[in-house]
Amino acid sequence: MRQLAKFGLILAAICFAAALVLALTYRVTKPAIAARAEEEEREALRLVLPDADDFVRKGRDGAEYYEGYRDKRAVGYCIRAFGNGYGGYFRGMVGIDRSGVIQGLLVLEHQETPGLGAKIGEVRPGEKDAWFLRQFKGKDGATVSMGDIDAVTGATISSRAVVDAVREAVGEFMKRVRSWELGVGSKELGGGS
Repeated sequence: MRQLAKFGLILAAICFAAALVLALTYRVTKPAIAARAEEEEREALRLVLPDADDFVRKGRDGAEYYEGYRDKRAVGYCIRAFGNGYGGYFRGMVGIDRSGVIQGLLVLEHQETPGLGAKIGEVRPGEKDAWFLRQFKGKDGATVSMGDIDAVTGATISSRAVVDAVREAVGEFMKRVRSWELGVGSKELGGGS
């Protein structure tokens, strides 16, 4: 019995040491991870709204978004789109002009099946952007549907999830924009970048 207690204490000490090392590692790497995520988002903004040369983070009525400017004139918005595909969630960034027409789309993170659903963000050799996401450019984001987009072969669920997430995100955002323009729901949550 005494030996069992001894092994129990040794095991508890090892677990405590491992937890301490993990906690310290998290604390040390957290700023670097946050900075990398911020840089990834900044690059995504430039890719999904190429007409803009400056971006301002804004929040209003619970909506967080970026407003894009060219020569100090607003040219569009960048909003986040989230959805669930076949393999799990995905997170994307959509760039739209001021009327809601998609200027660019980028999948930032996904859990789709490699070789199938992961093709939603795949860039083919010799191309600069993903063929599937390129189809969204020029479409009305609030009404885009599977009839407008060719699905990835073998990944219809993933393709539909992206289309649905973009349509819902842009549609909801544009409703808010229209209400702001009419002076309804004008509670500003923050600004600046």
